[in-house]
Amino acid sequence: MRKYVVIALCTVMVIAGVIFAVIYKNKEESDASHFPLTTQQKTTIKNAKKSGQDLSDVEVDTFTIGQGKRLLDEYFKKHHLHYKVGSKEYIEFLASIGESREYQKKPEFTIIDSYASVYLSELQKTNPLFFKFHLKRSTLDKTIKEIRLEHNK
Repeated sequence: MRKYVVIALCTVMVIAGVIFAVIYKNKEESDASHFPLTTQQKTTIKNAKKSGQDLSDVEVDTFTIGQGKRLLDEYFKKHHLHYKVGSKEYIEFLASIGESREYQKKPEFTIIDSYASVYLSELQKTNPLFFKFHLKRSTLDKTIKEIRLEHNK
């Protein structure tokens, strides 16, 4: 009997180790620090803020989905919001972006909204049971233009 308990405990520990490894890998791959903005992109956002205008489609198309996540993370940090990726609050915040006039006035939210749309779309396709949903690195690496062209096919 004792042998079966030890085997069961070892099995549980192996399964838990695999789950934590998957969680860590997914979280590491979607770390926003891997998606810095170029000097030109920072200047583009800054100029749009100064002029009170939104970014053009051509300008938006140069940003990646990962850069949208980075801008969102920076917004959270600046406003002391501690939403964890995949949490109910995080998902509700992403869903509210397109509807809020406050966010529509900020050029960076055009890029963040693209990230939010992709995140929510991909979330609907999955059913994460054991961990919070993170976008795949391959998705975060794509430009907004590449995503748009994929969806227009």
